[in-house]
Amino acid sequence: MKKDYGKVLWLILVILFITLIVRMAYLPSAYGFWFPFILTFIICGVGVGAVGAILAGILDLVLKKYTFQKLFIILSSIIVVGLHIYVYAPPLKIIVPNDFTGEVNLVVHPDNEKNLRIDSNGIGYITKSIYIGSRGDKKPWVYLQNGERVYPKRIVGYDSLFFFGHGSFNGKAALKFKVEKE
Repeated sequence: MKKDYGKVLWLILVILFITLIVRMAYLPSAYGFWFPFILTFIICGVGVGAVGAILAGILDLVLKKYTFQKLFIILSSIIVVGLHIYVYAPPLKIIVPNDFTGEVNLVVHPDNEKNLRIDSNGIGYITKSIYIGSRGDKKPWVYLQNGERVYPKRIVGYDSLFFFGHGSFNGKAALKFKVEKE
C-alpha cells in the first residue's frame, strides 16, 4: 500500500506561506497593516509560485521519479522557509537611563563593538552589520535601567517606511529614534 503525502505537503506549504505573509505584514510601515499585508501577499504569492514552478519544471525534466506537483510543493516550501529566515531578526534590546527622554543615537562603532546601554547623552554603539542589516528596520525593545519596559507609544521613529532614521553623529553613521515623555 503506497501512501500519498501530497495533502500534508500542501498543508505545510500553506501554513508556512500564511505565517510568512503575517510576519512580513508586521514589519514597520507607515501604511498601517492592510496595505503591506495585501502587497506582501501578492509579491510573495507570485514570487514563490513563479520561482517554484520554474525550478520544479527544470527538476521535472531531470528527475522523472517525482511528479511536478510534489517537486513544486517541496521547492516552494524551501523558498518560503528561506524567506522566513531572511525576514526574521529579533529586535534590538536597548537600555536607557531611568527617566530618559530625547533623541537616541546608535552610532556605528569603529572597532565593530556593540553597546546598547545608552548613556545620559543618548549615545549607544552598534556594529556595522546591525546598521546595514534588517535588525535596523524594526522597532527596538527599550528598557529603563531599573528593568521596566518603556511604553511602546513613547518610542518614535524617524523614517516612514522603517523605524530608525539613518543619519550621522559626529561624522559617523548612526541610527536614530526618540524616546518621548510620558
